[in-house]
Amino acid sequence: MSQRNWTLSFILIISSLLLAGCMNKVGAVSVDTSDTIRTTIIGGRTGGAWSVFTEGIAESVRREHKGSLITVEPGGIVENPASVGTNTVPYGISYAMTAYAAFSGTEPYKEAYPDIRAISVVIPANYYQLIARGDVEFDSLDEAIKKKAPIRLAVDQRGSAGEIMTRAILREYGVSYQDIDSWGGSVDHLSGSTTFELMADNRIDLTGDAVSVPSSDILEASTTNDLKFISMNQNILQAVAKKLGMEQGTITSGSYDFLVQDVSTVYTPAILIVHKDVPEEEVYRVTKAIYENFEYLSTVHKEFKNLSEKNFSKVGKVPLHPGAEKFLKEKGLIPEF
Repeated sequence: MSQRNWTLSFILIISSLLLAGCMNKVGAVSVDTSDTIRTTIIGGRTGGAWSVFTEGIAESVRREHKGSLITVEPGGIVENPASVGTNTVPYGISYAMTAYAAFSGTEPYKEAYPDIRAISVVIPANYYQLIARGDVEFDSLDEAIKKKAPIRLAVDQRGSAGEIMTRAILREYGVSYQDIDSWGGSVDHLSGSTTFELMADNRIDLTGDAVSVPSSDILEASTTNDLKFISMNQNILQAVAKKLGMEQGTITSGSYDFLVQDVSTVYTPAILIVHKDVPEEEVYRVTKAIYENFEYLSTVHKEFKNLSEKNFSKVGKVPLHPGAEKFLKEKGLIPEF
């Protein structure tokens, strides 16, 4: 073969290989775009209920889109909205209350994260529950404040969702932590397990947090503690709900063995949030995957059993992502405008 013919043959071979490579690359991109999703969801502390919730959502997407790679990372209720708002992580789970606080730049956030968007409800309701030892001398917060009772109050770390709710409720009553100290009481920032241990030792009187009903921590504590709910003023609850972007609701009697009558309170759902720049089609498919897997999710954690068509779209005040909005409108879960 002449040098010229050899050169032409070599060029043809190389061109064919490059063309085949380009076709394979285009094909791979096409399949990846239409059939699979590769992303990350930030959830809760490793081993906690929220990590289970997040993995359940991730697996729902994997089930609907075979070959998808959905990574779950640990996070926190307050931290997650900031991570999503800066697009550090595209998806996350948080309370609707804290997501809206991040979106609008209110406590505990020092700046607004306007790029946060909502997808759907994950866990419909986390109720604020004000629990006291059974032997405290008051049954309502109104009574305790009127008497200036020396309350030994336990709350979570400052800036946590439950602590913000507790402080907001007290503020509507015109009471601060400093006031409680001046009455001879105390305010301690403690974890839930430590709080109930100290309750059993008669060193804590009262604690408040937003948790599921029934809460496993409260159920466990009630086996060794005589507990009771402390009621709160309806007008106070209404004002707190408005300011924090929450809803008013009721914990029904019988939810715990020691609860003998309904208790009014405020609640917030846990929602899936996403950065606004995540493609509309991807978010549409994620929303659809969760919707199509209610039955599966109910086997993952008992809290998912409360998720339904009725509450799936009740995400609070954070704007919906266009992809989620498109799916929810198609299913008639939100009105067409």
